[in-house]
Amino acid sequence: MHTPFLSDRFGRRINYVRISITEHCNFRCVYCSPAEGTPYFDREDHLKAAEYDRLLQIFARLGVQHVRLTGGEPLIHPGLLDRVRCAKRAGIPKVSLSTNGYLLDRLAGALAEAGVARINVSLDSLEADRFNRITRGGKLGRVLAGLDAARQAGIPSIKLNVVLQGQDSLDELPDLVEYARQHRFDIQFIETMPLGMAGTAILASDYVSVAAAKQRLERHWRLEPVQSPGDQGPARAHRLEGSDIRVGFISPISENFCSTCNRVRLTAAGRLVFCLGQEAGLDLLPLLRQDPDDAAIASMIRERVWFEKPERHFFNEDQSRSARVYMMRLGG
Repeated sequence: MHTPFLSDRFGRRINYVRISITEHCNFRCVYCSPAEGTPYFDREDHLKAAEYDRLLQIFARLGVQHVRLTGGEPLIHPGLLDRVRCAKRAGIPKVSLSTNGYLLDRLAGALAEAGVARINVSLDSLEADRFNRITRGGKLGRVLAGLDAARQAGIPSIKLNVVLQGQDSLDELPDLVEYARQHRFDIQFIETMPLGMAGTAILASDYVSVAAAKQRLERHWRLEPVQSPGDQGPARAHRLEGSDIRVGFISPISENFCSTCNRVRLTAAGRLVFCLGQEAGLDLLPLLRQDPDDAAIASMIRERVWFEKPERHFFNEDQSRSARVYMMRLGG
């Protein structure tokens, strides 16, 4: 471990951090939140604005090239735009955002102005009733209006995220891809992960593999695999025949992609999580409040990632652990 940058024992450069700014959300999606709701962090356990900004500066010094702001739902947090601006001031080249899109019509212009390079918007259905059931109350029209506002605002890259859930999901795939094609949005399909009681239940009852999704889409279009230079994300990207949009497939269950993992996650309570499917992590909140200097914190992050980031997840082998973990608390 002789590099100033983040890396691990398995030869992976860690240059991407997903930062949750809240575990709260205005949706309660069936694969993310249990019906009775997700337990929230105590208020005093949340990172404060200055603590987020300090960590962004530390991550920049560690060579992080991409920060994605997540939640919960980041658009409900009043400090979102300040965090985007701080990341850009710190010198992090790419700042992106994951959102359910419900408030995007109000904030798209400000996000573009602040420097957001990409947004990923959850869109699991184009049928209003089914969308409402999946999100437990979400209004499809508001999300579609938000997507249109983001395109009008000139956000450079817009991608749709679709979680695969049962036969209804398979039946809708062609319509979702056609919507993406018409609006020139990229789209990716994601296997359900056994995170929390909700995700574990969906995996048990309504699991759909990316292979089944790809097979369904290939009845309608030819999908040509493409390389994504400089992007070590988990999606296996394809170009849609006759279009310039990309269709991706993320397969945490059926096709392990851990060998190319380039990321860690920061929760809203200040825990740096090295892998979604493992316990390893580092609690940064007490370090920040004890106020060791930034170099000491950076050194500890570098050392712990090197020694403790696991080679792979164990979703399939250890679903009991996964069931205890809530995606909203980890950061989407």
